[in-house]
Amino acid sequence: MRLWLLALPQVLLLYVFAWAGKWISMVLPLHIPGSLIGMGMLFLCLQLGWIRLSWVQAGATLVFSQMILFFVPAIVGIMQYPWLLGMKGLLVLIIVVSGSALVMISTGVIAERMFKLGEVKRRDSVENL
Repeated sequence: MRLWLLALPQVLLLYVFAWAGKWISMVLPLHIPGSLIGMGMLFLCLQLGWIRLSWVQAGATLVFSQMILFFVPAIVGIMQYPWLLGMKGLLVLIIVVSGSALVMISTGVIAERMFKLGEVKRRDSVENL
């Protein structure tokens, strides 16, 4: 119960960033979803030190732990399209899995090259404690 009480203001802070991003998306003629703008603003505030990670960490952990609830409507929505469960659905699955694999592989290759170039500083895990 204490975790929920601690995480509630943090979740509200995350929602403030999401709402601000949606508002910016409506006001400015940007073709970027407001939630992405809000995440970008949160990332920028975290990087600049305006917001500490400890201010949002428990709330973000709580939201991620409940993430499956956000996908239930999408899973139920698949039932409207029975062709997704047949051969066409298998082809779509192959495309999605191969596309995801290509993104993961390319991200790993780029990260390894950045580590080798020394552009990314390696941190000791004990340093964060």
